[in-house]
Amino acid sequence: MRRATALLFALIAAVAMQSFHASPAVAQDPAGGDRLAPDKIAPLMRRKLDRAKNILEGLTLEQFDKIASNARSLRLLSMEAGWNVVQTEEYRKQSDDFRRACTSIEKAADAKDIHRAALAYVSLTVRCVDCHSYMRENKIKLATLDLRNH
Repeated sequence: MRRATALLFALIAAVAMQSFHASPAVAQDPAGGDRLAPDKIAPLMRRKLDRAKNILEGLTLEQFDKIASNARSLRLLSMEAGWNVVQTEEYRKQSDDFRRACTSIEKAADAKDIHRAALAYVSLTVRCVDCHSYMRENKIKLATLDLRNH
C-alpha cells in the first residue's frame, strides 16, 4: 500500500510540475500581446498557483485542514470577477469543471481520505492544463470575440 501511495504522489507531483511549468503565471493576451488586464490577472493567477501548491504540500504531509482550506480558497477564487477573462461557453464549462474538482478535494479532505483527495488533485491539475491549452489554442478566435464585445 505504501508503494502505491508513493507512486500516486510521484504521479501527482509530475503532473503538477508539468502544469505549473506549461501554464504561464499571467494569462496571454489572445490578440498576441503580453497580457490580459495584467493588474488583475497576474495576482489572481499567482494566488491560484500558491493555493494549488499548498494543496500538494498538504497531500504529501497528510494535513487535511490545509488541503481543505486551500481547495475551498481556490473554488472561491474562481468566482471572482477577474477570473472570467473570456465569455464563452467553453470557458464557463472549464471554470465549472475546475470548481467541481476543488469541491471534490475539499470533501475528500474533510473525510480524511488522502487517496481520494490525491486523485481529485490530479483532476484539478488536468483542469488547469486543459483550460490553459484552450486559451492558447483559441487565442485568435477569442481576441475576435473580445473585440466584438467592446
